[in-house]
Amino acid sequence: MAFKLRNPLVQTFVLDDLDPSGEAKITFRQGTIRENQIRDTLVFSQQERTIAQGGIRVSNAVPWSVRQEIEVRLTLAGAEGLLRHDGAPLFKFKNGKLDMQDDEFHEAWGLIHPQSVADILHGHCMDVNPDWDYRAEGDRGENPPEAEESENE
Repeated sequence: MAFKLRNPLVQTFVLDDLDPSGEAKITFRQGTIRENQIRDTLVFSQQERTIAQGGIRVSNAVPWSVRQEIEVRLTLAGAEGLLRHDGAPLFKFKNGKLDMQDDEFHEAWGLIHPQSVADILHGHCMDVNPDWDYRAEGDRGENPPEAEESENE
């Protein structure tokens, strides 16, 4: 019997913590190897590892907020009820895929305020992409690793 690839997981989340009416929804799909490669290049290419007495020190030049943006951009598959100040949709989609250039997405992502909104969206991205999820199995809150710029392995 041949091995047949499955479609990536796609999941929609009602953003009732942002919009009690239940109209605001966000959809993420599971990242493929291609998205993983892009993410790894953008997030970890500038990472430095130094061997020290306490173990290996890892320094990452990519800020946490940039990592959130990259991971969301790579797997965002839909959004309803997330609007700009003028009432236009925050993100654009075509055929179930993000239909924005990187700079357009960056501009839209930059409009999000406060940070807790980005944290909520990114948390749902992690729910669908457990391979990327830094959160402990029992702690699915949106707290970044304690040492954003450096961690010990």
